[in-house]
Amino acid sequence: MLIQFRVANFRSFNEEQTLSLVASKDTKHPGNLIQGDKFNLLKAAAVYGANASGKSNLIRAFGDMSWFIRVSATSMNQGDRIPVGNPFRLAPASAARPSVFEATFIANDIRYEYGFAATAQRVHEEWLNAYPKGRRQRWFEREFDPETNKTSWVFREPLKKDQEILREKTRDNGLVLSRGAELNVGPLSDVFLWFREGMWVLDVSVPPFGLMQGTAKRVTDDAGFHQRVGRMMKHADFGIDGLSVAERPVFPKDLPQDAPEDFKRFVAALTELAHSEEEPALTQFSVQTTHHIPGSDAAQQFDMLRDESNGTQRFFALAGPVLDALDKGSVMVVDELECSMHPLLTRKLLELFQSPAANKNGAQLIFATHNSTLMDSELFRRDQIWLVEKNRSGASELCSLYDFDTQDRPRTTEALERNYLAGRYGGVPKFGSIFEDLELK
Repeated sequence: MLIQFRVANFRSFNEEQTLSLVASKDTKHPGNLIQGDKFNLLKAAAVYGANASGKSNLIRAFGDMSWFIRVSATSMNQGDRIPVGNPFRLAPASAARPSVFEATFIANDIRYEYGFAATAQRVHEEWLNAYPKGRRQRWFEREFDPETNKTSWVFREPLKKDQEILREKTRDNGLVLSRGAELNVGPLSDVFLWFREGMWVLDVSVPPFGLMQGTAKRVTDDAGFHQRVGRMMKHADFGIDGLSVAERPVFPKDLPQDAPEDFKRFVAALTELAHSEEEPALTQFSVQTTHHIPGSDAAQQFDMLRDESNGTQRFFALAGPVLDALDKGSVMVVDELECSMHPLLTRKLLELFQSPAANKNGAQLIFATHNSTLMDSELFRRDQIWLVEKNRSGASELCSLYDFDTQDRPRTTEALERNYLAGRYGGVPKFGSIFEDLELK
């Protein structure tokens, strides 16, 4: 479970910004909370803001942090550029400073604080705190001194016995956490696995081919999962009565035109390794949907990619991660959750996460959206609605509706959507005269 996420000096974020899932004193919708001994956590958080305000950069910060943790030890070499080192560019003083990321979360009943600061060339800082018995323990920290060009290292229990190999094997452009997981350093495993398996970062605005393949594979591997996804598709009112998945060899020429370019290159490379088209290097899952013909017992088969709508494809693509998150108590971080889907259908997905009956394992959903119909006090608490807005320096700032000063804080009975679109809370476009002077008819 995620407690909070911090980011600083990354893309449109300059000063440190924090997205907290710790519940406020707001008493509304107790079912929207994960109950804890010392504090409660929110099951969902919606992030609003104008175009180019920084919503997608917030989601990207989650994804870049997770990606770097997963690959820095296995897919990067000495001297490789660190893509997550991407500083705020509208302030000259920020250009040379590292980008900073930190996540506070609970894994296997232990609270952790893990973070790092990195430029494109090297990791400048990295730290891990744990609270195994409720008291803070600093397991390790590293810090680079640019004046001496040296890095200082501190390892404490339970990592002291592994400190030499961790120090020796961790590159300047790599993470101790990633190297420790690769070397099977036990105390770091839970932390690494939380980032690899406990948090999913998804962008639904792009063609969902890869996500659809992931859901299709789960459907193929697990008959029970197949039934659950089929039930979701049927009950979502797409006119679908069933679905089937077939696995077949695939060559580059077989891929759909809107498949991501990096996936096309990946398939082409594997096919080349196979030496000939008689030895295909990859398989693809083909999803067929069943529609009953009205007034008869007959049915018609449709191909998911060729025949179904964008909204249907995206819902199927999300069905796998949603069910996995609910089963495992994972964190889903999604950009443009509502893309191509009806607002009521998006709302139903949110209600799944906030339902005590459907979400029994502490799953959480963080999503960026423009769908103002979801800004509803019957769906969300004030601490679940977050706004991103750029300040006068062009930097993104983040706050929840509950963070407003007491006299400005929205009442629980307010028409949140209407007041948001009227600009009362901020986080909406500020149009210039070419638009402001128009008379709407």
